[in-house]
Amino acid sequence: MKMDPGSTFIRAIVVAVVLAIVAAVSTVMGAYPTLIAITIMVFFVYSLSWSLLANTGMVSLGQALFFALGAYAYGIFAISYGMNPIAALFAGPVTGALAGLVVGFISARLRDWYVGIFTFALTPAGYALAVSSQLQPWTAGAIGLATPRFPLASSLLLPFATALAFVAYLVIMIIKRRRIGYALSAINNDETAAGTVGINTRLYKTMVFGISGYMAALAGAMFVALYTSYIAPDYFGYPDISYSVWPIFYSMIGGMGSPEGVLLGTVLLDPLETAIRSWLSGISVVGGNLALVIFGLLLVVVLLKAPKGIYGYVTRYVESRRARARRAAEASAKAEVGTGQ
Repeated sequence: MKMDPGSTFIRAIVVAVVLAIVAAVSTVMGAYPTLIAITIMVFFVYSLSWSLLANTGMVSLGQALFFALGAYAYGIFAISYGMNPIAALFAGPVTGALAGLVVGFISARLRDWYVGIFTFALTPAGYALAVSSQLQPWTAGAIGLATPRFPLASSLLLPFATALAFVAYLVIMIIKRRRIGYALSAINNDETAAGTVGINTRLYKTMVFGISGYMAALAGAMFVALYTSYIAPDYFGYPDISYSVWPIFYSMIGGMGSPEGVLLGTVLLDPLETAIRSWLSGISVVGGNLALVIFGLLLVVVLLKAPKGIYGYVTRYVESRRARARRAAEASAKAEVGTGQ
């Protein structure tokens, strides 16, 4: 079913306003909240990349592979090849797109959780390559890679990240309204039926992996360029799995059925994750792992109460209120007509 252009426009305006409010409020609050806001923009893009796959029926548990590839490619292009960091920010994620096409070509022949198992198995392979002696001249091995300062004033980093996040949202909305979006929706609903009506399921699944790979890699490049200026091998999601699971938590708790739900989950949970991790790290050496446990429990609770996430629950509640209001208005109108007669 086609999306209403008017509704799509309104949703885009709302998302733009929400992103702008997050950026403005964070800037007013100070330097540290501004950094948190940058991570919100980064992980919104990252979570959109995961949600795009999940809404096609492919659950990736190794999305950190593309995230790390984008981060490393950005650093290598800027350091080893002297590319302008701004150009490297967009060129580096091409490696994620290419890797996505390869992974998608293989995953297109798999079903259900076999895709998740396959993608998850790739994360230690990426880590092993990053720390290998053969690639150490480019990756700096287990030490990690320090990158040059991004050539924008500090005051412009958050607006730049916000603009990129909004563009990523628009890309997702464009995909949903084009033929590829309808094909992906059909594949998600029933892949066998989609194939019988002429949809090349393997082609579209491979394509969406390429798009998702670029977006995840862009998030990785943004994370390094605008936030950390440092690349660590554990960005591959191994042995620290947090880089693989945070986009899953943000998307599913917020509502992965829509980009707006992904935004809601990221805006609510990314600052919460930072606060919990900081608090737990002060009382335990395994604070990061405890944060994962807490969010895992939160995910279970949300899915039991609201299978479509917080955004789906709120949307359903608003729609039910509107339906009751319409029924009440119709009943009142009928009563007035009856009284008049």
